[in-house]
Amino acid sequence: MLGAWVIKCNPRKSPLEPMRAAGEARSLWCVADNYRSRLIRPGQRVLFWVTSHPRRGIWGAGHVTGDVTFEGGRLHMPVRIPLLAEPLTAAELLSVSQLRAMEVFRSPQQANPSWVSAQELALLEPLLPPAAAEPTGYRSHRRHGPAVDDEIGTDYR
Repeated sequence: MLGAWVIKCNPRKSPLEPMRAAGEARSLWCVADNYRSRLIRPGQRVLFWVTSHPRRGIWGAGHVTGDVTFEGGRLHMPVRIPLLAEPLTAAELLSVSQLRAMEVFRSPQQANPSWVSAQELALLEPLLPPAAAEPTGYRSHRRHGPAVDDEIGTDYR
């Protein structure tokens, strides 16, 4: 079952400094044109994973802010992802045995969006700041019904 989408950022292609200065990730990210992009809904959780960095791991947590759009020949996912004060590094996450099977570890080359299961998100949530909680006015992904859960759960369990 889907817990959260994961947007991966390679700092060699998307500079981190402007995002760090702003305190949040960019508001639009390219996503692959596949079944996952058709499952993205406003209000769903999103984690921000930085790759190719000495402190690779989860650098932010937020939410999808709107529908996926098609612009300039690519799909874009709108998000609001405040950055964490300190990243949750891959080394820290790998110390939790139940998180070692996260897709970002199993298939790091996977195109955006990647995802974490509801069980993995439950293990991650105590490590995330309270500000990363669901904002008011959004419907939780857990209320979107079986279509999202079944699609993700069927292919990745």
